[in-house]
Amino acid sequence: MLRTEGVRHLFGNPGSTELPLIDALAGPAGEGLEYVLALQEATAVAMADGYAQATGRPAFLNLHTSAGLGNAIGNLTNAVANGSPLVVTAGQQDWRHIVNDPLLSGDLVGLARPVSKWVHEVRSLDELGTVMRRAFHDAVSPPVGPVFVSLPMSTLDAEGDVEVPPASTIDRRTVAASLDELATLLTESPIGSVAIVAGDEVSASGAVGELVTLAETLGAPVYGAALHSTGVFPPAHPLYAGMLPPAAGAIHASLASYQRVFAIGAHTFMVYPYTPGPVLPETVELIHLCPDPARLARFFPTKLGLVGDPKATLAALLPIVSSRVDASAVAEAVNTARARRSAEIDQLEEAALSRYSSSPMDPMAAGHALIRGVPPNTVVVDEAITTGFYVRGFHHWTEPGRYYFCKGGGLGWGMPAALGVSLGRDREPVLCVVGDGSAMYSPQALWTAAHEQLPVVFAVVNNRQYLILKGYLRGMARDSAKADRFVAMDIDNPPVDYVGLARSMGVDAMLVEKAGDVGDAVGAALASGRPHLLELPIAAP
Repeated sequence: MLRTEGVRHLFGNPGSTELPLIDALAGPAGEGLEYVLALQEATAVAMADGYAQATGRPAFLNLHTSAGLGNAIGNLTNAVANGSPLVVTAGQQDWRHIVNDPLLSGDLVGLARPVSKWVHEVRSLDELGTVMRRAFHDAVSPPVGPVFVSLPMSTLDAEGDVEVPPASTIDRRTVAASLDELATLLTESPIGSVAIVAGDEVSASGAVGELVTLAETLGAPVYGAALHSTGVFPPAHPLYAGMLPPAAGAIHASLASYQRVFAIGAHTFMVYPYTPGPVLPETVELIHLCPDPARLARFFPTKLGLVGDPKATLAALLPIVSSRVDASAVAEAVNTARARRSAEIDQLEEAALSRYSSSPMDPMAAGHALIRGVPPNTVVVDEAITTGFYVRGFHHWTEPGRYYFCKGGGLGWGMPAALGVSLGRDREPVLCVVGDGSAMYSPQALWTAAHEQLPVVFAVVNNRQYLILKGYLRGMARDSAKADRFVAMDIDNPPVDYVGLARSMGVDAMLVEKAGDVGDAVGAALASGRPHLLELPIAAP
């Protein structure tokens, strides 16, 4: 059944209740299936998450009963937020003595329910094929996300003829209705008075090209949704207006000058942490396209909400819109935007280069040096937190599927996700920029990188603290921030030796202390085709 679903890799950390599955993989039945071993379940989840995002297909994840599922919960919350299609399994204890509450038994479906679209515990060998096929179907049905199946050891160890239902072909690319009304709303206002906000559903559906064409047809600026986790619009494009900041007042100010906003995706106006004030101006009319009907008008009143796949809908919308616009006026607006965007990029480049002499490294210089040190369109996985703003800003990809970020907020996603992304892209080189605090949540990923010999470069930007938390406290004007005294927010006594940590797990590593040396170091590491870690000490702003 796994092979008919196109599964090539199984991610996990096995235990006693999963041994029948592991044993089967060692025999003829396991041909063509590779078990990717993680040393801890949270690492396995994030690897599967990165793989699913890179391939657009469900990733298969195998966890060890209640204890392993517990370890996995943190990164499963991230998978839910990222909308990653995962088929998550865990071995349940043998039902023949489950009444005696044996070691490692537990309410697996109850534990998994808050981080799953649906949960099920297999009750017999006969239903195994149907349940697993259903899991793969549901993982990719909107809203896309993880599903969970509990597999009792007594079922895994049973023998008998099992009917595996044939794979189904399901076309989920529905075109939204009311396209004529949508086209009217987008074109009847003056050029520049309509903005587009793009969420991760744009990239997930493969609609980046269609969105670029729509923006160019309308002359409309495009904002990335607040904290979007994938590349939704080419960053250097003249109509790109940047990512909406995740603050109510800042979003309000960004959109106040528009008459209408066309939002594409589920949660395009994310605010974190809490900031007061209305997110959308009262004068702005919201138009909303989303493949999940439950998300329409969920947070804000909507003038027109449409259910549909972004790629299919935008493709059908474009001919209608094209016939209703003044092409010459739009071209003039785009040319004006091109000059403005080019000037913005030049100013950022100059600002970054002016900070190269700082020691420890300035975060902006570090982010700039890393991105400029690798070939254009290098795949970047970003969990750099305080440095991540610069990583995102300087990564001017032109091919979709080149940027990944975790909007779930749980640390420990980036390093293992980079491994999954590389595997999902046929072992393509990946640059993973990760903060020091994030790195300590899943350092086991280093061992798997070495074991699989994946060409991933981990750049640990190290300020020896949880700087983002200090920033939040300062923003809240707390007493501890006024006194510059913070409890449990420093990682400097003792300091972590990331170079030594990486080498202990079989990964080449080096310390790079000057921004001017970063480009050569990261370029050489990426070109080697082997996993590397670079530790970059950075200053706190």
